[in-house]
Amino acid sequence: MPPVAAAVSSGGSPYEVDQTLSQTQLRIMSCLQVIAMLLEKNDAYLPIFLRLEKELEIEKAKRDTIERARRYLPRLPH
Repeated sequence: MPPVAAAVSSGGSPYEVDQTLSQTQLRIMSCLQVIAMLLEKNDAYLPIFLRLEKELEIEKAKRDTIERARRYLPRLPH
């Protein structure tokens, strides 16, 4: 069975699930888990782990920026 990424909330605890994570973020987190296991045996995987961490940060920054931009949208009456 493949590893399943634990979604980390903004609180930082891996046991608190953040419902706002994208599918891309979840895939990256799952990959980070696999690479973390491989790192236990061989540190040659360190560049991959570091790259995945950067990709996760980039995805989070994109989603945060889009959310901030949405705050500027006009509110339409119902």
